[in-house]
Amino acid sequence: MIGRAAASKNREVKVDLTTHTLQTIDYSHHEIHGGSSFFVTYSIASLGAMTTPTDMMTLTFTTPDTTKWSHFQFDAQGSAGWRLRFIEGSTGGGATPTGSFTILNKNRNSSTTSTIFDIAGTPVVNKVSYDATLLTGGLTLWDEYLGGSGGPHGGSSGSGTRDELILKQNETYQLSLYGTDTDPAILHMHWYEHTNKI
Repeated sequence: MIGRAAASKNREVKVDLTTHTLQTIDYSHHEIHGGSSFFVTYSIASLGAMTTPTDMMTLTFTTPDTTKWSHFQFDAQGSAGWRLRFIEGSTGGGATPTGSFTILNKNRNSSTTSTIFDIAGTPVVNKVSYDATLLTGGLTLWDEYLGGSGGPHGGSSGSGTRDELILKQNETYQLSLYGTDTDPAILHMHWYEHTNKI
């Protein structure tokens, strides 16, 4: 027979410590409350005007060599049959990034930072490099042409992951969108970082 104290303790496990409500939200939403969920957004006025790299925008980063894995999703918005790719690992490429974005916490009251780091000469944690050259020799996890103005969707088109990808530890990744049209484009990455309990 479970004692009253033990039963009370079991009930507390089901209560969200941030809001003191029963936890009926999904796990990824719960990670936002816990301060372990992050995002980066990159937008440009004209993809076709990009010169370094040519007609392409990229976000490139490396995961840490720990078991705190990134549960990762991405999406993109563009047009004109642009190509969206997500590459894991490489034997080349990923050179001369223009700079790095600071990774933001989805819980704006949290001081927790991401464990992901950029691909600068001296890598910096909580950063993602932008506009590095395309990775080569890696495994393409996602490769899709957006419908665009001439395709079945008409006007601008978007795509991305619905289910999360659990990224490898100690691995380089790159999200890219490229094409020659001069319309605006957006890349958005979001993820939470979690260590398996078993």
